[in-house]
Formats: sequence, C-alpha cells, structure tokens
Amino acid sequence: MTSFIDALGLLLKHTPPLGVERCRIEQAAGRVLRGDIRADRAFPSFDRVMMDGYALRSTDLRTGRDFHVTGAAPAGQPMVTLSESPFACVEVMTGAPLPAGADCIVPVEEISQTETGEITVGTSFEFVAGRFIHRAGSDAGEGTVLLRSGRLIGSREIGVAASCGAGWLEVSRLPKIAVIATGDELVGVDAIPAEHQLRQSNAHSIACALQRAGYPNTHQATLGDDMPTAEAVLRDWLVLTGAVSKGSRDFVPGMLDALGCTRIFHGVAQRPGKPAGCWVGPSGQMIMALPGNPVSALTGLHAFVLPALAVASGRVLPRPRMVVPEGRISGLPGMTHHLPVILGHGGRVQSAATGNSGDFIGLLESDGFITMPPHGDPAVAFPFTPWL
Repeated sequence: MTSFIDALGLLLKHTPPLGVERCRIEQAAGRVLRGDIRADRAFPSFDRVMMDGYALRSTDLRTGRDFHVTGAAPAGQPMVTLSESPFACVEVMTGAPLPAGADCIVPVEEISQTETGEITVGTSFEFVAGRFIHRAGSDAGEGTVLLRSGRLIGSREIGVAASCGAGWLEVSRLPKIAVIATGDELVGVDAIPAEHQLRQSNAHSIACALQRAGYPNTHQATLGDDMPTAEAVLRDWLVLTGAVSKGSRDFVPGMLDALGCTRIFHGVAQRPGKPAGCWVGPSGQMIMALPGNPVSALTGLHAFVLPALAVASGRVLPRPRMVVPEGRISGLPGMTHHLPVILGHGGRVQSAATGNSGDFIGLLESDGFITMPPHGDPAVAFPFTPWL
C-alpha cells in the first residue's frame, strides 16, 4: 500500500510534459504559457498624465496661483510643450503625455476659471513632486520579463501580452483525455434504468471538472465488466473509474498490464479512493484508474489527475489554500483522509462528511475537501481543494 504523499510524488515524477504549440491571443484564455513574454518597450513609454486638470511648473506655483491657459493636451496626441512664459499652463486629459517643461498636475477639481479663460489654483492645493504623473519606465523597462513560462493565462496575463504586442503565444498543447466509466450496471443518462441499474454519472462529472480546469478535449465512454479491447481509448491521457479493486470482475489492472502498460502504483493509503492506481501506457500516456464510487472518483480526479495535468502543462503548481477546522478533527490511523468540508468565515471549515463513498448527493453540501495526514502526524491547518 502506497502512502498518498508517495503516490502523488510518483505520479508527478512519471508525468510526461505536453508538447508546445502556438495560438492566437484570442484563444489563449485558460492555457499555460510556455515561453517568456518581455516588454517590447518601457511601460509606460512616456510620462503619462493620471488626472484631468492642468500641467504647469511647480516653481510658478510657489509664487502665484493665477495661470493663463496656452493650449491643450488630449490623450492619444503627441507631446506638446509648455510655453516658457511665466504662469503658463496646459489643459491635460488623463492618459496624455506630460507636456515638456511641466512638472506639476493640478486636478480640475482644484481650480476655478475666470471669464477671461484664466485659471486660479485653490489655496488648499499643495504641490507634491510626481503626484498624478505616471513616469516613463516606472512599471517596467524595455526587455523586462513580464510573464514567465508556466503561468496560467487569465485576464491579467492577456492584458499584459496584448500590451507587449504578443498576438501569438507559445502555450502547452491541450491533451486528449478519454474518461471511461466501467460497470455492467451503468446505462446512459437518457435511459430509464431498471431497479438494478444506475445512470452513468462519473464520466460526466469528471469531464465537467476537466473542462472547468481548462482541458476541454475529453472523450467519454462506458465499458462493461469484462475484458474489452481498450486500445481505441488509449489517448494522451486515460481516466478510468470502476473495476480497479481486487474483486473477481475488477478487470482494469489486468487489462492495463496485458496492454503493456507500466504500473506505477496500485492501492493508496487514503480515504476515499483506496484502490486507486496509476499506469504509464505503451506510448507514454498517463493512465489513472479511480474507484467507481462517485465520491472516490471525483476526489481522485482533484487529488491526482488535475495536479498531474498541471505539471504536464509546465505549470507552476500554486500553493494550496490552508484552512483551519472549527473544532477538533482527527485523522485516520495510517491513512490520509480527504474530508469534504464547508467553508466558513475567516477561512475556517466545518466537516461535511458524506454518508459513504457512494453518497454523491451529499457532496452538494460541501465546498471542497481538506487533505488530512494520518492520525498522529501534527497539523494545525490543512490544504483545501475546492470542487470544480
């Protein structure tokens, strides 16, 4: 029996990297960046006005409050020059280049305007050097690495990439994943099951979580409890649920061995999901076999498959969120416990334990699960994994 920590370590160690492909920035959301993106110029590339108002010289402001307007500087226009005449100012808009010769921005709320077009700066306004001016290069210099390989691409990353002119991005190739549910008792979601049958739900649940995690290329199928030919479903990745234990009709381990797959581990000291196993296929594809009980299958998907896919994509695994249980919760003797919980205030959680590993309806009351080490291992806070 392999410990959960050792099993996860073995899985990540044997996970092969996915290839790299180029995609347009419009299709890059949720992908993993596989090449650094550098600033193609300084950010910002000019001294940028940050407030609608008037640009002037601070030396003039120290000796008077009345100014005459000599021009305007709207955003999107080339830089203008402030007149050298005393008490000159330029009307400026947010985003415009700071006029040459000016070093002070007075917000429009701080001035009053005369009938002749001159302005008077209110006595309450105090000059602060650099205030309301976004200096050139203050965010990043030209050539600075702004996005590093391994970063998950979201709205912030897309904005930075677009600002650098990165219309094409190097990203991890999306794997093709087969999700196979096993069992003679399973029928399709549209079927009317007999009393001894169940509608197939595990593959739908797992495929949904994979899609939400950014892996949409999933194929779903169902196999009966016999020794089928499985070469057709051996894609880049294979996630199996059911028939993985040691019963007489648990054919998955023998089938994978017969197909020339290499067993990494089979049997994990954890609850739920003790029979879980991992194989590497003949073409190097990863195969994760999870129990057929819905709670075990969905927990195994989050605890094993999603971290492995992240590593295969070249992603830097984020640190898990640590939470503290309300009240005392003890681990299981010699076994890791993935305990469903409800998130409360201040990052504290309450147990939402299901009745058994087949109680998928009970999962609706939980927000995710905490991973508790075996009883006796010291721990105050536990990593929390949210359901996808």
